[in-house]
Order: sequence, then structure tokens, then C-alpha cells
Amino acid sequence: MAAKTAAGQVRRYVGRLQPGTVFTPAELVRQRLGSDRAVRETLRRMAADGSIRRLSKGYYDVPKTNPQIGPLSPTPEAIIAAHIKKTGARIERPELDAANRLGLTTQVARPVYRTNLFPRELNIGGQRIRLRTAGPHSLARDADPAELVIDALQAIGQANITEIEIARLRAFVREHDLAKRLKQRVRRAASWMLPLIDEILAP
Repeated sequence: MAAKTAAGQVRRYVGRLQPGTVFTPAELVRQRLGSDRAVRETLRRMAADGSIRRLSKGYYDVPKTNPQIGPLSPTPEAIIAAHIKKTGARIERPELDAANRLGLTTQVARPVYRTNLFPRELNIGGQRIRLRTAGPHSLARDADPAELVIDALQAIGQANITEIEIARLRAFVREHDLAKRLKQRVRRAASWMLPLIDEILAP
């Protein structure tokens, strides 16, 4: 009877999730929907009948469907959200996001996220996401616009930087009066960035 009750609770919980949501058995167990064994067995049955999709060991989603091409792959953001709930990790946005936020690139890159836990690569639902260990200072950097400049350079890469990117970064630094902060930050930047930052700071 307990197992049936758990199955009903799990199905109701999952039924309220938005399409595209990624979740784990651990999330459902923490919600006290049933024992680990009961939750996993219910999810196994739901995946078998097509109610949900098993992405990899311990990860499921409610597939988002496109009328023309069918079920879509989960987004990196949905996977990261589920991973945070599962592990309690602190994870911040990828460096590529900094470049996008500054209007520097639209390239598609394999996301690299910073985390306070051990480095690892997630291979879930066709997405490959690399988690790189970073200290507390690095994880607090989103609020600092000078860090956006460093992250944008890192995302684009030494070989792909052009005068256009340099000019846009120079304009961003001047608009936000970041010259002093960037000069301080450059002491901890990769050596290949130093001449580029000199160009950005040039009058």
C-alpha cells in the first residue's frame, strides 16, 4: 500500500512540472514523496510508458516537444538546475555568457561552468557540460563588471580576438569606468591576456 501511495505522489509531483524540466530521484525523495526505492521504481515505470524520459543514470526530464521535430534535448540550464538540487553545489554561469552579455559572440561552445565542488563532466541528455572547480572569490565575480571582461576574453580565446572585440571591450570599460579595477584584476589574469588588456586600456 505504501508503495502505491508513493507512486501516486510521484506521478502527481512530476505531472505539475513544466515541459523541459530536468529532475532527479533525490529531489523527489527530499520532497518526502516516498523511499528512494519506491521513487526510482515509479520513475522507471513512467519512463517505460513514455510519461517522462530517462536522460542518464539518475536524471530524467519532462520532454519539451516541437511539433515538427519531436522531443527536444534538455537545455544546459535545466540540467544544471537539477544538478544543483541533487548535489547542493554552487554553480555559476559559463564564461561564454559573459561574451554574449557584452555582444561579442554568438558562437556555440561546450559550456564550462564554475563550481565549488570537484571538477567533472556531465553527459546528460546529449549535452556535455564541464564543471571546473573555482574558489569563493571566483564564484562571487558575477557582480563585478571587470570580471565580465576577463570572462569574455577567456570565452572567445586568444586566437579569435579581433580589433572589433577589442574596440567593444574598450567602450565597455570606459562606459563603466573600469580602468582602475581592470588594472588591479590583470595581476591574476592569464599571461596571454596581458597585451590584449593593454590594448583595451589604451587611451
